[in-house]
Amino acid sequence: MKTQLAAFALCMLLVVGCNNDKEELQKQLADAQTARTSLQQDITDRDAYYEQVMKSVNEVYTDLEKARIKEGELKKKGADLEGPAQYTNAQSRDKLIANINEIGSSLQENRKKIASLQVRMKNFKGQIAGLNSLIENLKTSIQERETSITQLQAKVEGLQATMAEKTKVIEDRDMMISDQQRTLNTGFYIVGTRDELRKKGIISDEGGFLWGLLGSTTIMNANFDASEFTPIDKTKDKTIKVDGRIAEILPRRNADLFAATQKEEKLSELTIMSPVRFWQENYLVIVTD
Repeated sequence: MKTQLAAFALCMLLVVGCNNDKEELQKQLADAQTARTSLQQDITDRDAYYEQVMKSVNEVYTDLEKARIKEGELKKKGADLEGPAQYTNAQSRDKLIANINEIGSSLQENRKKIASLQVRMKNFKGQIAGLNSLIENLKTSIQERETSITQLQAKVEGLQATMAEKTKVIEDRDMMISDQQRTLNTGFYIVGTRDELRKKGIISDEGGFLWGLLGSTTIMNANFDASEFTPIDKTKDKTIKVDGRIAEILPRRNADLFAATQKEEKLSELTIMSPVRFWQENYLVIVTD
């Protein structure tokens, strides 16, 4: 009987021991499954993180390459603008500056992307070999492009100042030429009766006898008041309308250079046939009856 009890007790101990081992094994399996799931999630997160980082990196590299190519084109255009033919091409200069500003804005956006990547990398629970070095190289590339763009912008601004000065010189020269041309093209005339013109000191009588009553010649005075005369464009105005009949013009011109026509009883017309030869004298006095 004692032997049977002992055997029964031993069996119970074996059963309990087996149950304990089974529970421990189940716990270990559960922990392993949890660890496996966590590891799988870490791998998934890491792959997604790496993909996002590389996507951003590739975008920045693409933008930097575009900026480098565009910068080269702008440098060539900037050199072209230094030519004399481009001094007044304000539209080209403005477009060049706009393109430079566009590159600068793109570089600023890329710098923000890099800063955002660095924050994400710092907060990420795992490190991926080479990413930090890659990001630092990107930062360096952006800095180089920004420095180059700043230098290009300074060069363009200096070129603007130079072109502004040269444009001013050209404008002043053109204005001076225009003023000179206008002066050359401007003649002056006055219309009046003999008495009116004598009173204004424009004409006087010279020579003759009996105190100038006979055989005298009408001349244009040397010291006349130029403000009494009306300006006229010698190259365009070929006809002068005159109130009254044209009796004489001073200084005298050859008859083939003009034609005096009586249009109405109190209206005449002086037509200039050969302006260049007619206006060798810059002032014209038209004496009417």
